[in-house]
Amino acid sequence: MKQKIKLKLIILSLIAILTLVNSVKAAPALNLEASKAAYSLGEKITIKGNLTIDGTPVTDALVTIQILNPINETIALRSLKTGTGTLGYLSIEIVEFYPIDSAGNPKYTFKRGGDAGFKIKIKNNAATTYMVKIPIYIQYSNDLPYKVFEIYVGTIDPQQTITVSTWPVPIPSDAPLGTTKAYANVIDKYPNEGGRALSIEGATTFQITTSTSSTSQSSATTQSTTEGNFNITFTTNPYGGMLGNYTAHATSFYYPYLLTAKTKVTVILKGDITGPYGVPDGKVDIKDVAKVSKAFGTSPPSDPKCDLNNDGKVDIKDVAIVSLDFGKWGILP
Repeated sequence: MKQKIKLKLIILSLIAILTLVNSVKAAPALNLEASKAAYSLGEKITIKGNLTIDGTPVTDALVTIQILNPINETIALRSLKTGTGTLGYLSIEIVEFYPIDSAGNPKYTFKRGGDAGFKIKIKNNAATTYMVKIPIYIQYSNDLPYKVFEIYVGTIDPQQTITVSTWPVPIPSDAPLGTTKAYANVIDKYPNEGGRALSIEGATTFQITTSTSSTSQSSATTQSTTEGNFNITFTTNPYGGMLGNYTAHATSFYYPYLLTAKTKVTVILKGDITGPYGVPDGKVDIKDVAKVSKAFGTSPPSDPKCDLNNDGKVDIKDVAIVSLDFGKWGILP
């Protein structure tokens, strides 16, 4: 009799354990990486990520990505979907987002050296008051980040709709011409502070021209990505961009988990091998070209610094690298 009771207890224990194991779902995993560790100044940089559960792509999540430059300034910010799935409940909704003139009217063409503005309307669909920040990220037609600035910091009450605008936002006189993108993010905090998006981003475009004759509306940009994945692309300025380590932070709230990820890339000026006291000076000029040319044809290199692709010799490939970088200059943080 005791043996039968003992056997029953063992069976019941096994059933309980199996039930518990099957009821525990795997936690989602947020990953973030760059396609390579180092990029040349002026080269397009792509930061990619994915969100999965047990290796299966999550297609209905919202991810916020923040890019910090080597002196920890935010230079890019996006709030992206991980696929085509329907997002779960979002507390905040961006009702409208568009560029404006000084009178607050929609305008989609701005002149170099002039001013632009933006207007945004958001609604709190929740029963809770939220403290929100609304940063706007502007990216030029050549994917060079212009700036990230906050249009609103404050509370929004339950079921409240608020409209805020900003003017002026100066357009530099040397801004690249063409279709410029603007993204509005509604966040509680920035990703590097453990914050997350409360709404999918608002997106619009406008034209930077040499005149203001055109007022036609540009269509908003959309993200194109495969299921479970997301990415952000930007470039650095080859004529005055910052050299050093750039950091990407990503966060996603996928109930009940707040997920975080981080990665770094280094922006370098490979052709910069000369400068005072033998230390690179942040520019590629005729001195760098001359130094590589002098070592041309040596194997092993007569000067290891001139082996720019690290293949144990100085050949036409190294000459090509320094030639492509010629004229570029960067800022050392």
